[in-house]
Amino acid sequence: MSVELKKLIEANPLFSDKLQFPNLKRSRLWTFINQGLNWQHGLCKSPSPNPLIKTLYVDHPCGQPNCARAPSPANNPLLGIKQGAVKILSLIGTNVGDVGLWEVGSRERLVVRNFKVWDLSSCSMLLQAAVVKDPVLSVNHVIRSPDGALFGIAYSRYIVQIYSYHGGDDVREHLEIDAHVGGVNDLAFSHPNEQLCVITCGDDKTIKVWDATTGAKQYTFEGQEAPVYSVCPHHKENIQFIFSIALDGKIKAWEYDNLGSRVDYDAPGRWSTTMAYSADGTRLFSCGTSKDGESYIVEWNESEGAVKRTYQGFRKRSFGVVQFNTTKNRFFTAGDDFSIKFWDMDNIQLLTTADADGGLPASPRIRLNKDGTLLAASANENGIKVLANADGMRWL
Repeated sequence: MSVELKKLIEANPLFSDKLQFPNLKRSRLWTFINQGLNWQHGLCKSPSPNPLIKTLYVDHPCGQPNCARAPSPANNPLLGIKQGAVKILSLIGTNVGDVGLWEVGSRERLVVRNFKVWDLSSCSMLLQAAVVKDPVLSVNHVIRSPDGALFGIAYSRYIVQIYSYHGGDDVREHLEIDAHVGGVNDLAFSHPNEQLCVITCGDDKTIKVWDATTGAKQYTFEGQEAPVYSVCPHHKENIQFIFSIALDGKIKAWEYDNLGSRVDYDAPGRWSTTMAYSADGTRLFSCGTSKDGESYIVEWNESEGAVKRTYQGFRKRSFGVVQFNTTKNRFFTAGDDFSIKFWDMDNIQLLTTADADGGLPASPRIRLNKDGTLLAASANENGIKVLANADGMRWL
């Protein structure tokens, strides 16, 4: 075991390495969810022979042209683990609009919902015409609410659907929102004024806030000059706000009681970028990739709107947008160069890498659960690998 990896495990045993556990591949520390995932490619118009699964939040784009826009963001945990829950659940969306709920430890698919518009007559004429012309929509993003009672799906055209979850295989239709003109690129849950809301952004360059109970629109924020790629809600003391990042790399921040943007600065690389706070809410990070494949993870000085530090360790050119996630302690991780890379927040140098015993795509999608005990990574051949530390192993 490398000194760096040993240091990482001793400081916080985030992920166990096969050199420390010789039987790791055969143990439940690695969970291969291969079975049942082939259905996600069944309706692809141009299926790749070995598609790179991106269904942690966004499925692979079969037949995507080289100049296509960036895939939608994945800036929220794949694994929605409720403290004290018996089962560890993984929510996966596909490029044919299907959504599956999996129990990670048993590799059992509990629920699958095929895409359909629940009430077409109440949708806009634009959406009705689009669905009639091409009824197949892909999932751009999925997310569970903080308490695990709801999960939301953002689709490649117009629509957001919210399901309520009641345990086991009991999933019910909750809300259907005709949210944006064009694709819905990201969504998040937030609690402004102690009210649970859904935040969406889309190709129409807007950010919208919806009541998560009734579906009523609460706010619309306008001012981005390109399609909005991702959103990051947060609060400090009594101030609630939303960061939004557009495909031109412009970062803006919006307060719920003020429709104008409070900040306006550029993300490194000036293209597809996601933002995330450390678990204690005191430090702000972003990760993005330029159109030329240059990737950046940086920490921001919020008060000055300037980059505080830039982390090193990416390869010279990334294939696809690099995704990252922060843990509940001082580490964060990103998928790059057929591996998973780890940094200490206080050190710009790469801490260590893990290849997950092989089989990772060039730019693997990665998601941590909210406790930082499990990490899911997209794998080749329609697979997902789940890494666990000691606490994660007990859950499994």
